[in-house]
Amino acid sequence: MASTALAQTDMTLPALDKPRFTSAHIVRWLAAQQNWDKIHFDQVFCVDQAKLQAPVINGALKQHLVAQFLVQALPGCWPWRMDYKFIGPDYVGDKLRVQGCITARQMHGGREFVSVQLEIVNTDRDEVTTRGTAVVVLDPAGRQLLDALTLDAPPGMELPEQVQAPDASVHANINSQLGSILDNRASHYAIDLSRLRLFADAVMGLPACHYDTTAGAASPWGAVVAPPLFPLHALEALPGTLPLSEQADAQGREGVNEVGRDFGPLFGINAAGGMNAGNRVQLHSLARVGDYVHAKSTLVGVRQRSSKGGGEMIFFESLNHYTEAGGRPLLTERQTVVLRLPG
Repeated sequence: MASTALAQTDMTLPALDKPRFTSAHIVRWLAAQQNWDKIHFDQVFCVDQAKLQAPVINGALKQHLVAQFLVQALPGCWPWRMDYKFIGPDYVGDKLRVQGCITARQMHGGREFVSVQLEIVNTDRDEVTTRGTAVVVLDPAGRQLLDALTLDAPPGMELPEQVQAPDASVHANINSQLGSILDNRASHYAIDLSRLRLFADAVMGLPACHYDTTAGAASPWGAVVAPPLFPLHALEALPGTLPLSEQADAQGREGVNEVGRDFGPLFGINAAGGMNAGNRVQLHSLARVGDYVHAKSTLVGVRQRSSKGGGEMIFFESLNHYTEAGGRPLLTERQTVVLRLPG
């Protein structure tokens, strides 16, 4: 079906102002995410190993603020595509605001596709630290869309899944793995209400249908559903299978059960100081209490660049597919992680 452009663009959306992310807030988020990366809480590690001036607010947390902003600003929407790039650090203790505006609207396949330009502003420094775009989908009749499993999208709006061409500056043994599945994991534990409650506390201000059984039953989904991007953190390993290292230069990520974030060590590259550079996400359906999440990760891009300070940096890009155990698609993401190379 052909797309039809609609009026009412360049409309500013209500901003989302978050409480200050103190160290206590970040510790709570790390527990909810199950992330033990020292760049978020260890000052000595940040300075001596990661070459950062101070602990940084998690990129993973900021991406949930993007989803929260969209759902609050456009009630009833399905936050279908979210692309964002972290262009500057936010330090623990900073205060953040998410803001944006509608840039385009079109009808396609009986749905309204609304394009949004967005940014996260560090209000302490009056500095934009994250830029992004999003596409949300609305039902013209005003009904809440429950998923995007059968969505008919306009051409060119789907998340690209192609593998990038090799970068000649990257070592051949890394380029040889382009297009290969480098990680494939399944959670040993089902999603439970306790984890969702902790997650809601950590993000702050999430709708009650994401953690309360009464609100979930009264929602259009008829039960508690996880927040849109929760599958990124839903993989849980058996106790003792991902031990934390006692080495001073250990990043802490060795104890994190996520895919697509830790390609550096596979190729003998020290992951200390590795950071989330941005994501492109397409949301298919919401996970539910009792779901077991599966994920596989394919290396789809790698490039090497010189930083402003003269050091070499390598960027790994992965295509990560998340499903529940029965095969229902949850979300797909293209994740970029940047690592500093030694020397």
